[in-house]
Amino acid sequence: MKRTVPLALVLLGIGCASPLDQGEDRYREGDRRGALEIWRNVPPDDREHDAVTARIAAVEEEFERLVVGYKRDAEALEAEGRLAESILAYRLALELQPSDDATLAYVQRLARELVARKNALREEYERDAKRGDLDAARESLERLRRLDPFDPEYEIEERQLQAALAAEWQRRRARIRAELAGEVEKLVEEGREAFRDERLETALALWQRALLIDPENERIQAYIARAERQLENLKRLRADPDGGGGR
Repeated sequence: MKRTVPLALVLLGIGCASPLDQGEDRYREGDRRGALEIWRNVPPDDREHDAVTARIAAVEEEFERLVVGYKRDAEALEAEGRLAESILAYRLALELQPSDDATLAYVQRLARELVARKNALREEYERDAKRGDLDAARESLERLRRLDPFDPEYEIEERQLQAALAAEWQRRRARIRAELAGEVEKLVEEGREAFRDERLETALALWQRALLIDPENERIQAYIARAERQLENLKRLRADPDGGGGR
């Protein structure tokens, strides 16, 4: 017959977990500070005091390594102008060493600098966008995003700016094609004349120049393909003037 353990005994077993085990549970859950707090409350005469002391030393050493790493990352990010990410790294260090007043003061100064620089860049971005200088607006927005990639407002701004830039690029392409249409047509006609005169290489060169100006022109693409076929045929004939027949 299967015997069941009374719930009261289960709860009692949980409640009787040693301070060392309780701290380890907190540590595994990611609550290192909670683990240290439990272990530091273990009295010197407790049988687990030596083991707890060793764990405290190990976790504190781990803290030191993490703090050094976070601060190193923060300094590198700040040097790159990525202030919001730098502040985040410093705050992670402060969570491990909350009594580090010097770092706290520095983070507060850096946060004020971030706000000031964001405001200045925001004004610059809005000024560029208002006067229609989309390239300059894009640069301002990129600098804003580098300063603070966590601000969701910039994602909306970026999508709107990308749409505006795409529309502007289409207008520029259309204007350039219209301005160069006369030159393209001149090259096409010169190529046609050379082709009629059987100056195939000249015709091909002229049409290739026209295609560089208007790369989506299907008519020019067809002319080039025709000239290339003709030149390939001539090349084969010159290589085998007898048409492949033997003597």
